[in-house]
Amino acid sequence: MNFAEIVQVATQIITAGTAVTLAWLAYKNYLKAPEQESEPESEIAPDSEPETLKEAVVFKTSKQTTKLVVSSRGLECHLDDVREGRGGHQWTIYPMEVRNILTQGNYYVNPGYKANSGTFSIGKRRNWLYSKHLFPEPEYLHGLITQLLKNIKS
Repeated sequence: MNFAEIVQVATQIITAGTAVTLAWLAYKNYLKAPEQESEPESEIAPDSEPETLKEAVVFKTSKQTTKLVVSSRGLECHLDDVREGRGGHQWTIYPMEVRNILTQGNYYVNPGYKANSGTFSIGKRRNWLYSKHLFPEPEYLHGLITQLLKNIKS
């Protein structure tokens, strides 16, 4: 056996060993079914009423955050902006208007064509941006708006 054959055999052995090692690591890290630890059961009974949703962030970028907030006045929209002189309270939908919006189903979510944002409308407040990374499916935001509107005390 000459030197070239020895190198070729050694290369094949190292390649086979590497393939086996990588296959084992792939199985261990990626293909093996995850094991879930069971949590000890709580001795405290859960509250009989779920917590009422009071606010939700619907749009978030590095410079702006838009929140919908349930208050004693109705549903409010607040815009937080890192730039000076921008943002603050944008609008309020009062309880009487909330009832009409819920009755008529006058709120919509439009995912649009943009990759990162879509729009939503509630009553007369039209085309407000929402972040698709927060609400990948428009139905999620629609359900959230429904819940916030239902939580307004009329």
